[in-house]
Amino acid sequence: MIFRWLAVLLAVAPLSQAQEKSPVQLDLGGGQTLQLIRIEPGTFRQGSPSTEAGRGADETLRQVTLTKPFLLGKFPVTRGQFARFVAEAHYRTDAESGPSGGFGWDGKKLTQRRDFTWRNPGFFQTDDHPVVLVTYHDASVFLQWLSRKTGRTFALPSEAQWEYAARAGSDKTSKAENGSWHLGNAGNATHSVGEMPLNGWGLGDMNGNVWEWCEDWYAPYSSDSITDPLQSDATLSDKPRRVLRGGSWLREKKFCRPAARYRNDPLSRNADNGFRVMTFQVEAHAVAPPVTNATSPKFATPIQSLTFNNSAPGSAPMPRAIATSSTSYAAESRGSFNFGWPVILPFFAVAVIIIGFIVRTITRAIFSNMGGSGGFFSMPGLPVRVRIADDGFWILADNVVVGTPITCNYDAGNGTQQLEVRYEPSPQGQFVFTGTRPSKVTVSVNRGGSPFRSMGTRSRISDDTIDNPSFCGHPPAY
Repeated sequence: MIFRWLAVLLAVAPLSQAQEKSPVQLDLGGGQTLQLIRIEPGTFRQGSPSTEAGRGADETLRQVTLTKPFLLGKFPVTRGQFARFVAEAHYRTDAESGPSGGFGWDGKKLTQRRDFTWRNPGFFQTDDHPVVLVTYHDASVFLQWLSRKTGRTFALPSEAQWEYAARAGSDKTSKAENGSWHLGNAGNATHSVGEMPLNGWGLGDMNGNVWEWCEDWYAPYSSDSITDPLQSDATLSDKPRRVLRGGSWLREKKFCRPAARYRNDPLSRNADNGFRVMTFQVEAHAVAPPVTNATSPKFATPIQSLTFNNSAPGSAPMPRAIATSSTSYAAESRGSFNFGWPVILPFFAVAVIIIGFIVRTITRAIFSNMGGSGGFFSMPGLPVRVRIADDGFWILADNVVVGTPITCNYDAGNGTQQLEVRYEPSPQGQFVFTGTRPSKVTVSVNRGGSPFRSMGTRSRISDDTIDNPSFCGHPPAY
């Protein structure tokens, strides 16, 4: 009897320990906070036995050991938290940056429409609902902003971390399956986070409400025991897709099991896809000071520059932070006046004028040979650049204010078409969807009544100019 009670106490010890821990609360500003729960390392059985009801063929049972503690969002990121990020970073989601929109609820099914974005998923939401219609890339940019703001490095959880946290120390399915929003009870919409009971480790909405993006590429896995798994190879499935976990308001209850796996194109923007944050930095670090000289329409106060890691074939651009720095030089006080500067300055000014004239002449000659008609704004050296894709074209207009009207003319196989868009770029530029590969593309930017044209049909954005993988069209919802 004594040994039996001892075994029970040892089994529930991690559970009690997690329940006693207070959430870490981050202040996002604007009245928005984000809570994190500390998850201790441990070993668990990932996947499901062959006898589990609703089991998927890809839920191979294996033993997984996680060696590091981590902090996980108590809830999926909410609409209010995401709105705070958008307002501060001036970010446009993938569904907003192109004319095709995302996949929202039309009353019967998910349908792609231009007006379907995180702001309008097709059903009513408050700031306490989980944000939806966000791509893997959108989530990654949010995480970069959150990292800069808090001094911790955030990422998406691996699917092993996600399942370990969802199980909360239990191998039972029914316990985690109870209290979830799914197709049978959600009423075709998301619900405010925290309405269902928290799991044993204090996490909410781990099962149901919205699918949650994970860091792994989807692939089958073996039954061998493994430590700290993270699938970084995108080529092991029929096509590159990221893992999602947790089930959603749109899917059957069986998908709310902790072992249930799902996958989607990283550029998918669906009304039941959201995400949750994770960081290994369980202790706070100093936050980098803000930079006041804004240089990008995407971020009002950029602290870090964005680059994109496209090492995995077919991957969506995944930002990684590259710290920028500046060096200031204090003016040295001198006891006497330096008579050399009055003599040198005139020669220096003449040299600058001559070099500027030579650079402008060479640049115009180069673009004239490309078949263009000038292609520069009134500010020297700042062209509108266009890159042709299989189903549209990208626009990158340097130093153009977000919201500026841009008139696009192109031929998509049915004669010349004209489309006016407001310049609202993503990090890789603004995509204009045409359905097929266009030709004869010209772009005019109206600045105070003075249009400035691009290089005609020439592609002006190369992979060396802005790192971006080939755009393969807007993916289907499922």
